[in-house]
Amino acid sequence: MDRANWTSFAADELDVRVVGKQLQFFSSVGSTNDLLKEQARLGAAEGLVFVTDEQVAGRGRRGRSWTAPAGTSLLVSMLLHPGWLPAGDAFLITILAAVAAAEAIESVTALDVDLKWPNDLQIEGRKLGGILVETEMSEAQLRWVVIGCGINVNWSPRAIPELAEIATSLSDELGRPIDRREVLRALLTRLDQRYDQLRQGARSALFDAWRSRLRTLGQSVRAETPSGPIFGVAHDVTLDGGLILRDDQGRQHIVMAGEVSIRTENKGTREQENK
Repeated sequence: MDRANWTSFAADELDVRVVGKQLQFFSSVGSTNDLLKEQARLGAAEGLVFVTDEQVAGRGRRGRSWTAPAGTSLLVSMLLHPGWLPAGDAFLITILAAVAAAEAIESVTALDVDLKWPNDLQIEGRKLGGILVETEMSEAQLRWVVIGCGINVNWSPRAIPELAEIATSLSDELGRPIDRREVLRALLTRLDQRYDQLRQGARSALFDAWRSRLRTLGQSVRAETPSGPIFGVAHDVTLDGGLILRDDQGRQHIVMAGEVSIRTENKGTREQENK
């Protein structure tokens, strides 16, 4: 997709209250999240969205790099000012972004999208996209939140040996190219709706929608923690987003952050490092 098509999207009317009220498009940037954080610190209005065809310094959770061929993926960052949300509830924005992205993709493609805890987008265990949420806090309140979302749309991770078993794209799943504008429109619309609902108090509904999509639950997993790896079964999640694990000795652990990978059996136990 070329820049002219993105520009034509900017003229479209989005039925949104906040997210997508202002849109800026770029052919190539280092990181949309970094650019948007700069604007947030300068006082940019809530709802500003940056979209790019290429990121040369994109990154995912835990500092991992995020790369995709130019002009093939949806690479977008969105600015929110949820000052009404206590800082201790910031995880709700993370799960909101994951749920909204999954719902948006399903509305465009009719594919079933699930989540790897806490917010990786997956189709049948293969990673479709990732979400990176970055915040700035003032005392006990959130000053601003930047939500970065990368979705594999029109390229084939399965053609790359090291990605073939762990990643996918919309075009791989459907066998045809997808108009990225449709995915962007659906993403902004659904995230705006979910954000408005959360502001009105729909916390339980959001949490239930997130939990119901977690493919990790019930699986045998390996969790990387500061004190070392934990092997066990992902039993449930806590109300503040932690993953409840029961290890191989029956002890319970709560993981609030870290890499969790599903363990599979294939000629002996191995980890499926779906990162």
